Amino acid sequence: MIELIILIVGIFVLSGIFWHSIFYQKEKKLLNRLQQMLDCAIDGELERTEISEEKYSALENSMKQHLDSSFLARKNQQEEKEVIQKLISDIAHQTLTPISNLKIYGEILSETNHENQEEIATILEQTEKLDFLIQSLVKLSRMESGIIAVHPEDTAIAQMFASVQQQFNVKAMEKDISLNLFDTDLHAMCDAKWTVEALGNIVDNAIKYTACGENVQIKAEQYSFFVKIDIIDDGIGIEKEEIPKIFGRFYRSMSVTDQPGVGIGLFLAREIIQAQKGYIKVTSETGQGSTFSVFLPVSKTE
Repeated sequence: MIELIILIVGIFVLSGIFWHSIFYQKEKKLLNRLQQMLDCAIDGELERTEISEEKYSALENSMKQHLDSSFLARKNQQEEKEVIQKLISDIAHQTLTPISNLKIYGEILSETNHENQEEIATILEQTEKLDFLIQSLVKLSRMESGIIAVHPEDTAIAQMFASVQQQFNVKAMEKDISLNLFDTDLHAMCDAKWTVEALGNIVDNAIKYTACGENVQIKAEQYSFFVKIDIIDDGIGIEKEEIPKIFGRFYRSMSVTDQPGVGIGLFLAREIIQAQKGYIKVTSETGQGSTFSVFLPVSKTE
């Protein structure tokens, strides 16, 4: 009797192990197929496979349908993006000559017509604004499409400071603003040309929104994993609730509508810095000036 019970229990145990093994292998195969589908979707190589009507294939079929939908949406989004980028490039190309002509004739009128200098100055200012907008859109379009890519390398901060100073000395002097760049021997991993463009957009704003006779300072500081570049101004400051918005494309505060600008400089600056695995932090108080801190990955030689 005992032997019979042991035999029956043994049969149940062996049967349980057998069926567990079968279901385990089946589940493992299903998980492997799902993982393969995900990997193919990530690589952009997802293809329709045979789906059976088995119970376990319901999950696989649902996953396939979701991935198909996501893949199609991503493809459509990329196609729309390419159309927009081509349109922007075409617009930039077509407006290059008219804008150049407007500048030339505006300057000629400025030299020969002494009665309408205010109107001529407005025309030239708006032409410059239009030219800056078109060129900025082209840069953004090319960067987002990968046509222009940043190439970070070991770069001396002092070298970038010198480029910024050369670019903005005249503009600062016109407003009697003291543009102070502190000496530094620090290095960072960045693309010098594009980083100077980002810093320049921030410095341009600092000078624009700082009153005549005030100061703009630029200095660098070493951190463990980043080099921080501070651009400090004595300008009008930024409302606390507006700080998260200022890096938005075409965003301009109501308090600065009387100043020239199109609201794309800070957006471009952030895109450039983020493309180099860095980030920008802002601290500001209304009427007390602003500090834009640009964090760039530290050079491997540091």
